[in-house]
Amino acid sequence: MLLEKTSQIMKQKLLLMLILVSFCTTSYAQGVRVESRSTINVTDVNSILFSDVAARIASNSAINVERLRSLVTEVQSSTYFYERTVKTYGDAPTSLFTDFSSINQLNSSISLKQNIEIVTVRINSVSELNSTIDLAVFSNFPNLRYIYFITSLPTTSTNIASHVINYDTRFNILYKLDKGDSNQ
Repeated sequence: MLLEKTSQIMKQKLLLMLILVSFCTTSYAQGVRVESRSTINVTDVNSILFSDVAARIASNSAINVERLRSLVTEVQSSTYFYERTVKTYGDAPTSLFTDFSSINQLNSSISLKQNIEIVTVRINSVSELNSTIDLAVFSNFPNLRYIYFITSLPTTSTNIASHVINYDTRFNILYKLDKGDSNQ
């Protein structure tokens, strides 16, 4: 009788442990999947626009290389937002230019958001480069596809990605080390 009771208790404990292990394994696996889905890709714009890799990137990603090339290299209807001053050139701007210190005021300062496809953000200092980049400020730009960081400071795609929060997969994050050449 005592032996049967002990055996029954052991079976219950074993079953409880198996359920717990199964739950933990499932939770861990789901956590890994979520993490891999939210990988933040930051790409050097020159590797897309000015190399042989462009055709391969175009076929394997959401980047429309020809449209991006047009947005980056040709004159567009644009809005400029620097030092709390908005200047818009053209009726339906597709480009927005700003600096890192102005990002948090974009939603309240920019009224013509509906046609913006690319936002170019200049990073001017090491403190800006090492600051958090909250992409939630771009959530009210319905046609925004490209967020393009330009800096003359030495950095990498990994460094920029490590500072991004509130990543949205509809955005392609690009960067360029500006060495004084003529491209935007």
